[in-house]
Amino acid sequence: MPYQPLTLFVRTAFLCVPELDDEAIAVIFGALKAHLPAAILHQSIAARNQRNWVEEILRRWCDEEEVDLVITIGGTLPAPGPSSAEIVPEATQSVVERLVPGLAEAMRFHAQRESALAWLDRGIVGIRGRSLLLNLPAGAAPALLFFTPVAELTAPLLAHLQADVAAPQLADVLVLQQDNPAAVIAEEESLRPSAQPEQRKGLDAEEFAAFLARRTKSAK
Repeated sequence: MPYQPLTLFVRTAFLCVPELDDEAIAVIFGALKAHLPAAILHQSIAARNQRNWVEEILRRWCDEEEVDLVITIGGTLPAPGPSSAEIVPEATQSVVERLVPGLAEAMRFHAQRESALAWLDRGIVGIRGRSLLLNLPAGAAPALLFFTPVAELTAPLLAHLQADVAAPQLADVLVLQQDNPAAVIAEEESLRPSAQPEQRKGLDAEEFAAFLARRTKSAK
């Protein structure tokens, strides 16, 4: 049975850059609800070059509104270094306290099967307080393609952020197979008696007498 987080509904907020994308929000929210109960608390927009405003919105949603999941859509394409465009990853980076690089890598890896252009996306995934922030590319189809491989990980990740003692861990679901060569070797080593250093045995009286006799004979 899929794990459910402690909160009854995952409080979700969407920030679109540079314009509201109702279609993208709808498909992403639908994919999210397929894995856990969720409710949309906020929807907002920001211009491509409004980095300070993006950062302010993300901080407010995490710190004041205590949103569980903040999803941005758009603003993740490459842009010239000095440019103020496509600043969502930089704004998110300045807000989060911890990164979750595995999710961003999984999204790009999954999406590149459809198009190599997925490798150009610069979106990140991170944590601020108990909130999860996730960048998705612009457009309903790209956003859904990126979100699909990580949708089922949202519930266990949020469980860890809520400090739920029942939050699933790798050690709970992975069992060491006994036919694994490493496991067999480890078991054999544990059963093998520990080697004791061989103690040097001294000569007894008869051996010492024979030793002296040989020395005397050789000396003549």
